[in-house]
Amino acid sequence: AKEISQLDSEERTVFPNASFFDGKVDIVKSKTLGADDFLPIFIFCFVQAKIERPSALCELLSVMCDPRKMSGETGYYLASFHAALTHIHELDLTENDRDLSIIFDT
Repeated sequence: AKEISQLDSEERTVFPNASFFDGKVDIVKSKTLGADDFLPIFIFCFVQAKIERPSALCELLSVMCDPRKMSGETGYYLASFHAALTHIHELDLTENDRDLSIIFDT
């Protein structure tokens, strides 16, 4: 619950008047926010939340989640959490030409 609160808090810094968690994000009234828009924002919020042991948390959430909810919204957000974690794990941080200080607060 603490980790979800951290993610929600970080998300509200990006969207102060709305939240993905309460379903009120409406950036452009004529466009629905899809996965292509959501995942990069979620990854940014994920990193900014500075969750302790995110891999362990992802595994715990996967094990503890009700299997009947895995095909709905809960499953979508858990899959997004896993995708964000996988993306971060696969980042090549050895490249000299990438300035990641804006993401990692360095």
